Amino acid sequence: MTASRLIRNILAASTLTLAALAIADAAPANTLEIVVGNGPHAGTYKPVDVICLHVKAQKQFSASFRDFNAPKPNAVGEGGISVSNFDDAGAKWGSVIVSFGDRDKNPTVYEVSIPRTEKSPLTVTRSGKETGLAFQGQTKDGIQLRVAATCLDTDEF
Repeated sequence: MTASRLIRNILAASTLTLAALAIADAAPANTLEIVVGNGPHAGTYKPVDVICLHVKAQKQFSASFRDFNAPKPNAVGEGGISVSNFDDAGAKWGSVIVSFGDRDKNPTVYEVSIPRTEKSPLTVTRSGKETGLAFQGQTKDGIQLRVAATCLDTDEF
């Protein structure tokens, strides 16, 4: 399964959880900050309704967002950061995806697959029930990305 397909599947599964989040008003908010450093979508984006998932059997942790009604080409349609070896010690690997506009109308998609390396640009921090995921790097086309998530309410599977 490709990294983008995996993130898209996680995003789809995440939407099922949105109803539960709407009911659980007392749950702390997860955050996702996306910074595009250059190009036509340069700017800082802070989507709401961020879902954090920990799939223990696959050792994967993801924070994601999807706007099913992103009508404008400059609106963030989806974004996510995923760590594929979350429960393992050492350097992390995974993927990042950010798309702008309606996914059915030729959106702009920035995607980075992060391989296993000793100097991975993907970091994980844990403190009690809080988990932080961060990435800083660039796409193969030179678009600079910084994606950071703070997960205070994580769905465990």
